[in-house]
Amino acid sequence: MVALIAATMIMICMAQVSLAKYIPESYTRSTNYYDVTGDPLLVATLVGDNEFRRGEDAVLEITLQNYGAIFTIKGDEYIDPDDSDHSNEEKLAAIEFGVELKKSAADRSRAVLLADGAPIDVAAEVREIETIEAGKTGTMRFPIRIDDDAPAGIYQLRLEVCYDHIDNVQVEGTPNNPDVNYWNVTETWNQSIPVVVEKESDFKVVCVSSTLIVGETGFLNITYQNTGEVVATDAIARISDMLPFTAARNQERIGLIAPGESVTASFAVGTDRSAVPKVYDVSTGIRFKDEDDEIKISDSMQIGAVVAPGVPFSEKLGAAKWWIIAAVLAVIVAQGWRAWKR
Repeated sequence: MVALIAATMIMICMAQVSLAKYIPESYTRSTNYYDVTGDPLLVATLVGDNEFRRGEDAVLEITLQNYGAIFTIKGDEYIDPDDSDHSNEEKLAAIEFGVELKKSAADRSRAVLLADGAPIDVAAEVREIETIEAGKTGTMRFPIRIDDDAPAGIYQLRLEVCYDHIDNVQVEGTPNNPDVNYWNVTETWNQSIPVVVEKESDFKVVCVSSTLIVGETGFLNITYQNTGEVVATDAIARISDMLPFTAARNQERIGLIAPGESVTASFAVGTDRSAVPKVYDVSTGIRFKDEDDEIKISDSMQIGAVVAPGVPFSEKLGAAKWWIIAAVLAVIVAQGWRAWKR
């Protein structure tokens, strides 16, 4: 089963491998005692949870497992036992063989994680592991951030990995001062890393209106929309307590909000006499229950609350004079009626 799994992974990965070769000139002037075939085979695995919420910061831990192996070993250069230099040749061949066995190791593994259009910010820095021997594992970590407005779904991040490994080895010189000549090849492959953005309730403020006047009590009306994919139940809208406002109640129950639905909450708010007429920043949010009946708190949302100038007393008196005259006449008539009856 292990051999079958390894063979399957080799066929899958080899289709994605690109090869780059450079043969040094010195290689043609040395002796090749062995032909050894073997390669690294790196497979990436995401460790831990891959489900995240909008706006969440996380670190993806990815392991690179080297399933490489040495497949064949064959002598290439005949060593004559009767040769006067037989002992040195045997030692040089052993030196070459020791290096050839490192063909299954991945050297200087470099990896970068790419979003490829997914609504996810990925740290662009290249991660590197010096050597991953056959049967060993290396670990790389990539910080990510899910966009605040990322739609729920499964996104495939692309892990691009390249590594060097020995392609062939030859040797010359003496056992005490061997000159080992070899060249490396660089292989590159890509693998998808799935990341899930969870379905959830999410909110934004779509409308704000107010009847706030300096020194008076008015209403601050805030309309919220559920921009997520999940129904929010038992929702309660909240506003922050801050000067120059005094809310009779800083939270209002708005109940169930289905995806795409908008609901308005009205807050009775008093404004200090010392308030300056302008637009004030007010923080608001929603406390609700999700589909698992767990209590959640939305991200804080900033809105602008307009406070209008107070009306001078003389203007108020002028605007109300006819009501005052009517009231006075009503009092006079009532008193005259009582006097007449007596």
